[in-house]
Amino acid sequence: MRELKRLNPYMRLVFLFSFFALSIGDAFNVLYIRDMAESFAPKDRIALYTGIPVTAMTAMMIAGVGASNYIARKKGDFSSFLQYVLACTLAGMVIRGLAFHYLLMLAGFMAVGFGYGCFYIGIRYYAYLFEQEKVRMETMAFISGGAFAGQCMGTVLGGIMAGQLPYRTVYLFAVVLMIPPVWLCRKYRVNERIGAGRIRESIRILKKPNIVLYLLLLVIPLFACTVFTSYLVPLEVDGYGYSATVISALLLGANMIAAYAGPYVTVFITSVMRPLVGTIVYCLGVALFIAVYVYGKSFPVLVLVVLLLGFLDSFGPSVMTGAYTGLLKGDRPDVSGPLLIYILVTRFGMTIAPTLLLLFGTPLALSGMVFAGIILFLAVQVLAQKKR
Repeated sequence: MRELKRLNPYMRLVFLFSFFALSIGDAFNVLYIRDMAESFAPKDRIALYTGIPVTAMTAMMIAGVGASNYIARKKGDFSSFLQYVLACTLAGMVIRGLAFHYLLMLAGFMAVGFGYGCFYIGIRYYAYLFEQEKVRMETMAFISGGAFAGQCMGTVLGGIMAGQLPYRTVYLFAVVLMIPPVWLCRKYRVNERIGAGRIRESIRILKKPNIVLYLLLLVIPLFACTVFTSYLVPLEVDGYGYSATVISALLLGANMIAAYAGPYVTVFITSVMRPLVGTIVYCLGVALFIAVYVYGKSFPVLVLVVLLLGFLDSFGPSVMTGAYTGLLKGDRPDVSGPLLIYILVTRFGMTIAPTLLLLFGTPLALSGMVFAGIILFLAVQVLAQKKR
């Protein structure tokens, strides 16, 4: 394990550059898709065709997370798994950057989404190569920190470049950013086998009603709301006449608040309330702030709401995961399988969000779904308590 730990700095760089490349279009993906849709779709269907690639990309993230177990078992060691994922992602980035037609662009986004899902779960795979729990958590934090740094760099640099260069050129720059991970992965091999189980073995946790209700009524609605930042904010900022640089700066501000406030706010929240209560507070806050923007629509309000959502994200994801693992007590043979189910469900929430926006035509649908989920979840808990 000591030899494996020496590879941590190189693996951190692999994930840093990979997420740098994967995030290069965060500030303008939707704008690029809309431009392509305008040249392909009827005018009354532009909103529909703008949402399809976003939905498809998120669906392929789910596919990437789900297929990662199969890929890991087939490839065996971690480096072989990572090289396969790098190849798939690179191919998608090239197709996306060179696409001259909407359908090719869609295929590129789907391939990139698949790679994103594999990279996301790949951080956990690498951490779980270590046997000691303490070392696992330290490694996961170390590698995740590199991935987050890459994500911030990609969002900012992509937004700045998009203000000076065509979107295609920025996307092709992402291909260049993938060269260091490919080289590092070949030079510093991690030959340990990945301990990946089968998804059907993980599904047995869904026999617990509390877990199913938590995933359906709280996790899916909350993660559907993430589309507000990733999908609606770029369109809204563009509608106010600002460039992709402003979009990237706004997203970076929210991410930095989440990152730097996270350790302190999470400790405070978990010291004054249980994770499940913290989850309810997080969900209520997200739904409320989205509704505030809808009713007070203006650029200053949008900036305020995005930054406040960043503050909520400083503790929200942690308490949601904590509440989920707390519900697993007494029926938790291996936490990695249940966490895989949790990740898949979060991605499902992100996938259905664009369709909800298209059907209802307002972000209030997201807030309404969260409020309804909370009410139903609490009602079931009260009824269960009365029966006891």
